[in-house]
Amino acid sequence: MEAAPRDNNGSLALDPAWEHERLRLEMLAAMTDPATIEILDACAPDHPREIVEIGAGAGTVARHLARRHPGARVWATDIDLRHLDSGGLPNLVPLRHDAAVDPAPVRGVDLIHCRSVLIFLDDPQAVLGRLAGWLAPGGCIVVEELAGFPPYDPTTVVGGALDAVSQVLSRDAGADPQWVRDLMVDPPQPLVRHGLTDCGAQMRVYPFRPGSAASEFSRLTLEQLRPRLLGRGHLTAAQFEAAVSRLRDDDLAEPSSSVLSVWGHRPR
Repeated sequence: MEAAPRDNNGSLALDPAWEHERLRLEMLAAMTDPATIEILDACAPDHPREIVEIGAGAGTVARHLARRHPGARVWATDIDLRHLDSGGLPNLVPLRHDAAVDPAPVRGVDLIHCRSVLIFLDDPQAVLGRLAGWLAPGGCIVVEELAGFPPYDPTTVVGGALDAVSQVLSRDAGADPQWVRDLMVDPPQPLVRHGLTDCGAQMRVYPFRPGSAASEFSRLTLEQLRPRLLGRGHLTAAQFEAAVSRLRDDDLAEPSSSVLSVWGHRPR
């Protein structure tokens, strides 16, 4: 998953200790893992030896990588490991680690993946440069971000609620919508600027359907942020409940959840 974004007072905006956080992470994985795995399997160099999964969350992607590349060591890193399930895989190494400040877990990384992490950091461009510097020649980095920017249509029930979530994560937790916009070109210029080649980009859209992973992930994110959304006047209680009800019960073509994936390789 994701980094644990903090507000200006240092408290967690998306708290790993929240009672339903593991389920929220599982819904994110159920929604996005198939496309993520497809990209990683296509981008991974032959016979990788060192793989780093940043913001490993519940560990679903790290476990796939460990099974897919049994000869590699997979470093499953996160600033909070409480939800990480290593699956008993001998080549999966959990590591408490902050990619913004800590050194690389190992030299010469062949594959790096992070999802919904860099957007919450103070300087995602600088951290991307650090990560690119960890790559071995021929190594690949895959960066994915939830692309709720530009904001959802605030005139709809669900769109207004999700736009409020975007505002909370931007203003209170430092999420940088410009970072996602910068990535939305092909080839993605932030990767090119760090000397990466063979770059690409892909956007996947996940419509909201009753009981779908996309709907449940958004509903659970709303539920976790309820105190901030109501306490700071982003939504009224009636608006909040209406959005939660629609996400749980209705078939919504718009708005939808989307994920931007970009990748690049260090030249040999």
